[in-house]
Amino acid sequence: MKFPAFLSKPRWQSKDPAVRRSAVASEQAPALVADLGRLAREDDDPGVRLAAMRRLADPGLVQGLARDDSDAEVRRQARALWYEMMSGAHGSAPPLADRLRLLKAQDDTDLIEHLARRAGEAELRLAALERSQRPALLLERVLEDGDAGVRLAALARIDDETQLERVAERARKTDKQINRLARERIEQLRIARGDDATLEQRARSLCESLEALVRIPQPADVEAGIVARWNEIESKIGDALKQRWDTARNLLVASRTPKPVAVAEPPSAPEPAAPVASPEPVERVEAEASPTDEPVAEAPASDVSELLAQARFHASIDSLNAERQQQRERQKSLLSQIERALEPLEAALDQGASAQTHAGKSEIDKLRRQLESPLPRDLAQRIAAAEQRHAELSRWQHWADSQRRLQICEEIEALPGAGLHPDAVAARVREAQNEWSRLDALEGAEAARRHGGLARRFHTACRAALEPARAYFKKRQELRESQAQRIGEVLDRAAALGAEADWPASIAMRREITAALRDLDRVEPRERKALAERLKQGLAAIDSRIAARDEDIAATKQALITRAEALTKPTLQRGAAAAARELQQQWQAVGNGRRERDQAQWKTFRAAIDAVFSGLDAERAERSARDNELRGQAETLCGELEALAADAAQADRAAAARIDAAWQALGRTDDALRKRFETARETLRKAAARREREARHARFGHWLERYRLCREAEQAGASDALRERWEAAPPTDVAREALGERFERAVAGSAPGADADAARDLLIELEMFSGTESPEGDRERRRVLQIERLSARMRGSAEQPTQELAALLARWTALGASDAGFDARVDRALTTALDSLP
Repeated sequence: MKFPAFLSKPRWQSKDPAVRRSAVASEQAPALVADLGRLAREDDDPGVRLAAMRRLADPGLVQGLARDDSDAEVRRQARALWYEMMSGAHGSAPPLADRLRLLKAQDDTDLIEHLARRAGEAELRLAALERSQRPALLLERVLEDGDAGVRLAALARIDDETQLERVAERARKTDKQINRLARERIEQLRIARGDDATLEQRARSLCESLEALVRIPQPADVEAGIVARWNEIESKIGDALKQRWDTARNLLVASRTPKPVAVAEPPSAPEPAAPVASPEPVERVEAEASPTDEPVAEAPASDVSELLAQARFHASIDSLNAERQQQRERQKSLLSQIERALEPLEAALDQGASAQTHAGKSEIDKLRRQLESPLPRDLAQRIAAAEQRHAELSRWQHWADSQRRLQICEEIEALPGAGLHPDAVAARVREAQNEWSRLDALEGAEAARRHGGLARRFHTACRAALEPARAYFKKRQELRESQAQRIGEVLDRAAALGAEADWPASIAMRREITAALRDLDRVEPRERKALAERLKQGLAAIDSRIAARDEDIAATKQALITRAEALTKPTLQRGAAAAARELQQQWQAVGNGRRERDQAQWKTFRAAIDAVFSGLDAERAERSARDNELRGQAETLCGELEALAADAAQADRAAAARIDAAWQALGRTDDALRKRFETARETLRKAAARREREARHARFGHWLERYRLCREAEQAGASDALRERWEAAPPTDVAREALGERFERAVAGSAPGADADAARDLLIELEMFSGTESPEGDRERRRVLQIERLSARMRGSAEQPTQELAALLARWTALGASDAGFDARVDRALTTALDSLP
C-alpha cells in the first residue's frame, strides 16, 4: 500500500536532525540541492548546517557562516573550510584569479598569514605576504617557503640587520642564494650607515677582484660591475685603499697594452783553436797526406815513423768528424725539444696558469743550458717574448700571492680569539699550511726568497694559534694512551690465562676482549690496527680453548652414555640401579658444554637411564603399574583442565575447582604431567586475568578500531560501507568527540593535515610510554623527550598509566591527518602499551 505524496515528506525535511543530516549529506534530489543554501544558513540543527555547508562549498556562504553563525563549532569548521578554499586545498576552491581578488578584500590577519604559509600557488603566497607586516612571518617565509621567488621577495622586505644575520646563519647549508643575498643586504645596510669595517672590507674585496682580472682576464661587463660598485663607495674610502685601486687599474691597463719585444742577436761563432777544428784544413791535410804517385810499400825505412804518424792523424780526424756529427745531431734534437716545450709555455701564459708557466720555463732553461750553439733568430724572439711575459706574470703572481699570504696570516692570527674548538683550530691551521704550500709550489723556487718575512710570520701565527689547544691535545693523547695501556693489560692477562684456565675466567676474559674491541675508537688511530689484530688473536685463542673444552665435555658425556646403555643388558641387572645413580651424579659433575649438543646427549642418556630403571624387579613393575594408573588419572585430569583452558572464555569455575581437588588428591605425580597441569591452570588463570584486563582497557581497543576507520576515511575517502562500519563500531570514551569530528571531516573530504614535527614528537612519546623502539632518525629527539618526561616525574606531575595513555591518544586524535608512515608505528606502540598495562 502506497501513501499519498502529500503524506510522505522527503528525508531532508524530517523532524529528526540525524535523518536530515544523513539526507543532506548524501541524497541527490533537485529540490534538496536547490535548498542547500537555506539549510546551511537557517536549519535549527548545527550538524545539518555543517553538512549543507560542506556539500555546497560556496565561498560566500562559507565566509558568512564563519563570521555570523550562532554555533561556535559551526563557525570553527566553516572557518577551517574557508581557509582550505582560499588556499586551494579544497576540491571546490575558486580559481586562482578569484582567490587573488578575494584576498584583496580581506582584513583577517590569521587568514592572510595562513595563505602566506599554506597557499598552493606561489603567486597567492606572495600576494598574501605583501599584505602582512609581521617581521616574524617574513623571516619564516624566507627560510621555509618552497618557491625561490617568494623567498627573495620576503628577504627584500627585511631591513633589520639582526634578522638578516639569523637568515644568513640558518640558510648557510640549506639555501646558498639566500645566504649570499642576506649577507649582501647586511653589507649594504652597514655601508649605508657608514660602518668603517664593512666599507674597508668591501673596498679590499673590490681591489682583489680587480687585481684578479690582471691574472685572469674576464669579459668587459665583469670589470664594469666592479668599477660601478667601487664608485658607490669611493668617497668613503681611505687613501691607502684608493692608491691600491689606482695601482690595480693602471696595471690592468698596462697588461692589455702590447709591448715591443727586443730580439737578441745570436753570438758569433768562436775562432777555431787549431787547424783541425775546421773541416777545410782537415780535407787539405788528408789530400796532402795521401799522394797517389808513390805506393806506401816502397817508402824508405826512414819514412815509416812519418807514415804511422799520418795514420794516427787520419784516425783522430775521423773520430773528430764523427763526434762533431753527433754534436750537431744533439744540438738539433735540443732545438726541437725547446720548440716543443715552448708551445705549452705560451699556451700556459695565454691562460695565466702560473704553475704550468713556471714548469715550462724551468724546462726550457734546462734545455738551453745544454745547448752550445746560438738559437735561431725566430726561436730566440719567441723565447725572449715568453720570458718577458713570464717575468710580468711572475711579478703579478708574486704581488697577488703576497696579498693572499697576508690574508692567511691575518686569519691564522685571529684564530686564538675566535673561540673555536681545538679540533677546528687544528683543521683551519692545517688547511692554511696546505694553501701556503700550494702557493709555494705555484711560485716555484723563488717563493722562499721572496716571502721569507711572511713565512716567518705565518709559522709564528700557526704556533700561536695551536698553543692554547696543546693542553687539549695533550690530554686527549694521555686518554688515548691510557686506553691503549688498558687494552694492553687486557691482552697481557689474556696471554697469561693459559690453556688450563677455568671456565668462568675464560668467559670473563672473552667479555673483556670484546669490550676492548668496541672501545678501539678511543685509541690513537695509528695504533688501532695492530691492537685490533692482537685482540682478535686473543679472542680466537680463547674461542679455541672454549671449543676444546666443549669437545672434552661432549666426549666425557658420550662415555657416560655408553656405560648407561651397557646397563640395559639383561646380564647386568644386578646393581644396575646403583650404577645408574652413580652415572647420574657423574653426569652432573661433568658440567655444561654447547647447549644444543648437551640437550641431545641428555635425551640419549636419559633414555638409557630410564631403560635401566624400567627393567627392575616385579616390585618396580607393580609400582610402575600404580604409577601408570595415577599417571592415567593425572592425564585425564590434565586433559579436562586443558579442555577448559582451550575454551577459556566459557570456562566453568566449579569444574576447574573439581579438577584441582582431584589433582591434589592424587598426591605425587610425574614432573611432566605436573608441569602440563600447571601450564593448563596457569592458562586458565591468565585467561581470567586477561578477560578482566581487557574489560578494563577495552576503551583503548575501541579507540584504535575507530581510529583505523578514521585513517581509512582520510586516505581512501568516504563510502556507505565505511559509514556503516563506523556506526557499528563499539563506542569509547577516549577522545570520543575528537574522533567523531575527525571522521566527519574525513568523510567530508576536509581533514586537516597534522603538523609533522608535533606528530613525530607525540608518536615518540607514545613509543616511550609503550617501551617500543623508535627509528634511528628519531632517537636523538626521543632522548630529549625522555629527559623532559623524567623531569616531570621528579616534579611529581606524572599521571597514572591509563590516564597518561588516554591523554596521549586524545592529543594524537586532535592533531589531524598525519603521515601514512606513522600508522604502523601507532598500531605497534598502542598494542604494546595495552599489553604492558596492569
